[in-house]
Amino acid sequence: MNATLTIIRMEGRRLLRGRWLLPLWLLFGVLCACAAWNGAAWVEGRQATLALILEDERATHAMRRTQLAEQVTPDNKSRYGGALYATAMSLRATLPPGELALLTVGQAEGYPMAATIFPFSASNTIFDRHTAGMENPAVLAAGRFDLAFAIVWLLPLLVLAGSFDLFAFERERGMAPWLLSQPIAPAHLLAAKTAARALLLALPLAVIVMATLAFASEAGPAALLQAGGLVLLYAQFWLVLALLVNLVARNAAQAALGCLAAWLGLVVLLPALALGVADLAAPPVSEAERANALRAKAMQARAELRSAVVPDRVPAPNIPDSLRRRALEVERGERLIREALQPYRAQQAQRLAWLDGLRVVSPAIALQDALERLAGSDAGRALRFQDQTHGFLLEVRQIVQRHLDQDRLLTVADYDRGLPRFQLREASPAERLGALLFDAAVIVLGIAALLLAAGRRLRRHATFTE
Repeated sequence: MNATLTIIRMEGRRLLRGRWLLPLWLLFGVLCACAAWNGAAWVEGRQATLALILEDERATHAMRRTQLAEQVTPDNKSRYGGALYATAMSLRATLPPGELALLTVGQAEGYPMAATIFPFSASNTIFDRHTAGMENPAVLAAGRFDLAFAIVWLLPLLVLAGSFDLFAFERERGMAPWLLSQPIAPAHLLAAKTAARALLLALPLAVIVMATLAFASEAGPAALLQAGGLVLLYAQFWLVLALLVNLVARNAAQAALGCLAAWLGLVVLLPALALGVADLAAPPVSEAERANALRAKAMQARAELRSAVVPDRVPAPNIPDSLRRRALEVERGERLIREALQPYRAQQAQRLAWLDGLRVVSPAIALQDALERLAGSDAGRALRFQDQTHGFLLEVRQIVQRHLDQDRLLTVADYDRGLPRFQLREASPAERLGALLFDAAVIVLGIAALLLAAGRRLRRHATFTE
């Protein structure tokens, strides 16, 4: 143990004498600060947009209450139907940014962040007003320079830049035989050298990420520790990979090229290949095809109910019978829409299952998934919002149906008590932690596989005598 600690101290002094550690920390700190600023600006813009959407809902309700209290009379009642009839309620549902939203934009820009809900709106149209530009491939492919990019893509390069010569330096200069002739096992020697870089390279980078998040966000200690732990684990993976490359390479140049090739393969090529496999195995849903199918179902529902004759009641009720006929049309249309959407939802679920399973392909994919979950910008949260919004629409329709059955108009008291409001129900902490642990397990398995390969290489004594 004393020999191991001595090697760690000596390796640490050698790293500090190189005078490149501080510039590397500063470089990563500047990158994280720029990424956090960019992420914070995106979050601020998103929050401003959501605030405008909710303000529009509040202003509409305030205007209608004023109309109901001051302007509606028995003679002009039909003019202010929007303030009187529950069928004309105008509601909003919004998806607020997560606790660590500035960490990464993730898949948030690929899903609507709000819904405009009218009781008689078709469930497939409530997001249409808030999807402008999302279908543009240039928007979807542009991406943003956020903290996740700095961590997933750039942090490995910095770790490899500081550890590509972990042992190749000694082998290139003929020092390896002398080091290995000392009374310490080769595995202990390499473990000590790796530990020194973990303390002076991987740990400070993780601390920089945590400090950036603590300064730029209002996240709690649990979220910060989870983010820092994932970053540290990811940095350890690249340290162990550098160790394996050093056991194979004959000199520092070969080690540098090997580390760069590993980075390209694990961070660039494998994620692209995994996405290609997902596209082949479970292609994405065709939005144009789905829109045409839903439009046809809506027209079918309208045609079926037009042929039915529903006599008007005498005397005329408070709420026109035309709205009751419209309610029947909407109910019939929703049944047809659910039938039409069933195959598309199954196809989407299959694709998500493939994408979740392909996280095991590369630690980079697993870490990106974990960071998106921490940021609340993952596809699962966006789809949960959509499901809950559809459920909220059904609740609003049940309220409206009670008003229709009772022929009851909205009153000032209804507006004062407050019309129905949407509240997002987040995933349970256990579900969220389970997903994060799965991603962490992928990285741990990657480290274990690299250590196993390094151990087998160490047993080949010729490696140190070539």
